[in-house]
Amino acid sequence: MSSLTYLDPSFDSSGLRAEFRVPIGASGIYKNDMRILNVGVAKTNNGNSVYNKLTGGYGIIRSIEIFNGAQLLDQVQEFGIYTGIKNLLNSNHDNMSVNRSLRHNKLGYVAAGDNDVTDAGYTAGVFISANAPDLGNIVYGNDAPLVNKPENGTWLDLSDCLGFLRSSPYIPMNVYSDLRIVITYARATQLGYMIRDQNATLNTLRPLLVCESEPDMDIAEKLMNAYQGVSFESVEHDVIVMPANGAGADQINTQETSAIVKGFNNKYISKMIVVHTPTVATTWVSGGNASSFANSGSVAQLDWKYQARINGQNVFPGSYKEGAMRRLGCLTDIWGDQNVAFGQNWAGASGGGDKFMEADIRDTIGQASYDSIRLDDIVSEFKLSLQRGAVGKGPAGNATDNENLRQQLNLNIYGISRKQIIPTDTGLVIRYV
Repeated sequence: MSSLTYLDPSFDSSGLRAEFRVPIGASGIYKNDMRILNVGVAKTNNGNSVYNKLTGGYGIIRSIEIFNGAQLLDQVQEFGIYTGIKNLLNSNHDNMSVNRSLRHNKLGYVAAGDNDVTDAGYTAGVFISANAPDLGNIVYGNDAPLVNKPENGTWLDLSDCLGFLRSSPYIPMNVYSDLRIVITYARATQLGYMIRDQNATLNTLRPLLVCESEPDMDIAEKLMNAYQGVSFESVEHDVIVMPANGAGADQINTQETSAIVKGFNNKYISKMIVVHTPTVATTWVSGGNASSFANSGSVAQLDWKYQARINGQNVFPGSYKEGAMRRLGCLTDIWGDQNVAFGQNWAGASGGGDKFMEADIRDTIGQASYDSIRLDDIVSEFKLSLQRGAVGKGPAGNATDNENLRQQLNLNIYGISRKQIIPTDTGLVIRYV
């Protein structure tokens, strides 16, 4: 048996930050399965909308940090982009059956419709669909029934995103006597992109922290006395930029970018993932609505290639890793299950989705193209080299033609490192191992 503690935030400012201070509690031992309820937004004008189909309600979070006093134990930066990766790295079944309800995304797909075969010929009618069942990501507006509005909130398992909690079977409060969990929300503009309706007025909901404690005082005392620290995997982050390219009308320019990435130096990194984050809002907002993944996915580029050079050696044989399906295979080999649907890792294919996708998810084509790197090494120097075929405007010269294929990209890089926390007489020692 165990007992539950429900904690309101000690500080909560809509659209800015929420902070929880975990009390020592009766026994001084908490289990690691801390979760935050009611993460999401309230739509304060009328009319319903939907959350971003990739991130769900989690996309409103910019960072999550856990402290002991002023000492940072673990964190995830640029959490809204990272959670898009985390949501994709699940099986199709898990996304449809579990994560839609908990995270309010709309991942997981089925084949829907019928092919029509008659004397007159064959008509393809089977499409990839995210609408069977059609549930998960509704954001209820001000005029919605009161019974529906609580459904705007999501359920966030902190141990799923913070390695410190995931690797700690219990949290002894004699060691972590001033435990704080801090959620920083996305900036107002980015917050707005996390739902479809760009004319919506939004407030972040007041979250609730749920902690499970050990009620047996004898067991709790033995656990506290036996605690010797924890080793865990932590998410590191850095970002580099691929500049916009001025490819002319009806032209394709080969563009190369190389950068020394310093955010992983002197750390053991097991694996990395690179996200192509778009920067030009007109590529994901049209007619007052944000696209299904908005700017939280990873935008496919024409003839995309990449190479990582770690400590003077190339990770991949040859000059580059290239090919959409080879890179998708690399994602699966390194990160495991993934839920990238047919076409979502392709560049271009403008309008081609009407041949195989239902209308409401055709804008996800080319929005889930990730670069994966297996390292298993301590990084002294990391050079990332990238190449794309930047596509200019069409023959008519419309400013937005192919803009997604030549815009500036912020390349968000996440790496999995190893850390250790050791309690000593003078405090906590936190180090990379």
